[in-house]
Amino acid sequence: MASSKTAAGTDLAKLWAARKFRPTAKQRLLYEALARTPLDGLSLVGYGGAMGGGKTRALCELALDTALSFPGTRVLLARHRYTALRTTTMEEFFNCKADQFITGRDRSRPESVRLRLKSWKKGIESVVYFRHLTEWTGLGSEQYGAVFIDEAGQVSEQAAQMLITRLRHPAQRQRWFVAASNPWPGWFQRWFAGGELPADALAEAGGRIEFIPARVEDNGHLPPNYAAMQRLLLPRDWVERFIDGKFDAFAGLVYPHFDPERHRWNAPLPQFRAYVGGIDHGAPSDIGHMTAAIAAGLTEDGLLIRLAEFEQRGPNVGERLERWMAEREAQLGRAVHWRCDRSQGAWIEKMQRGGARVAPSQGGPGSVNRGIGLVQARLADREEGGAPGGWFHPRLEQFPKRMREYAWEEPRADHEGEPKPRKLDDDLVDADRYMHEEAEAAEAGLHGRRRMWELREPARGQRRSRIGLSTHDRLHRRPGRAAARTAWPGI
Repeated sequence: MASSKTAAGTDLAKLWAARKFRPTAKQRLLYEALARTPLDGLSLVGYGGAMGGGKTRALCELALDTALSFPGTRVLLARHRYTALRTTTMEEFFNCKADQFITGRDRSRPESVRLRLKSWKKGIESVVYFRHLTEWTGLGSEQYGAVFIDEAGQVSEQAAQMLITRLRHPAQRQRWFVAASNPWPGWFQRWFAGGELPADALAEAGGRIEFIPARVEDNGHLPPNYAAMQRLLLPRDWVERFIDGKFDAFAGLVYPHFDPERHRWNAPLPQFRAYVGGIDHGAPSDIGHMTAAIAAGLTEDGLLIRLAEFEQRGPNVGERLERWMAEREAQLGRAVHWRCDRSQGAWIEKMQRGGARVAPSQGGPGSVNRGIGLVQARLADREEGGAPGGWFHPRLEQFPKRMREYAWEEPRADHEGEPKPRKLDDDLVDADRYMHEEAEAAEAGLHGRRRMWELREPARGQRRSRIGLSTHDRLHRRPGRAAARTAWPGI
């Protein structure tokens, strides 16, 4: 750094000497990036790439220096799962010779330590909190001066977004958000390595964004033969990701053959024989899982083109979904046959009573991987040198992003059990998988007869249940609907 003094006047060189911390060149770049934060401004810094690049150590040292540079501030040091937080990140933190500054420790969750310098006024202490982000819904009322996320590629984008809104502690006029990660598909790659966030717009709002790539060779504290040995032992794609720190060498994607350019439908839309859709319900809260839906047209020769998407959360999201479904059917001029997560039995029954064509997903052992297989089959070329069978319309913005980031969990050491997709931002791809179940049923000709689950007309003298008067029902009422409800248009 050009100067070892922070904006708050703390001498970092003295703090580092007291802890015997010798930052690497890349770790110094991280400190310098944060020092450029304007007063009352915000810096978003991504620090990532190779394993062994000194990311965890840098975050722990930085958490200490932040707490000791801004008297009275609150710092969050976080990771996705509590076990990994405690056995890696927290262990590294307490190995940074922090005891000389710690005045107290709270072992209840979230765990925390209080720190101060002897030169501070009596009663002033900073706090470093250690928190896992598997359940982040309780963060809404917190305030921090700095947030540091270890292995950010495992953390949901919603958790990261929520934490940025918590950067408002008055004791720290330079607000810092630092995420460190190995190369994983997701928000970290998009925000930092991919340049998704608009730097110019951030600058106008008093913010800035910076990405600092890390390679194994950047960490001079590793054994001299560490990188060479890993290059000999690891698979090629692992070397590119975890040793070279490349963010364009992802392996383990659920849909590796999905290409946003190749699978985008840029031609005029063909004639469709039927419309199908999939629905995945989330929680009716601002911080829960998304409620997602997707609708597609199915042609006579088996092309499936995704036409519309829905991905929202918050109160009344169910009503918004039903309105969106009705609007899509009105726009298309024909009914859409929907497939929904079978766990939503009460909602499915309500929609059926209202006249909507909604069926439960298949469910059961192996159903997830079977559905993934249906999607993969349509993404593939239908014949040698031909075109794929599955497409999406250019108006869909979230769908290609979710498909590119949908990855498998790391396999178990014993390789037992079925592979499982990561449960991270998977709502829209789950809805797409349910839609493919419905498309398969349509192509198999299963809709020429009445489905067992469809509601029969009430017998003469009986009244239809008023539960059917949902948003969907109110928007869909039109003459002749009841008689046409069990038929598939165009099949």
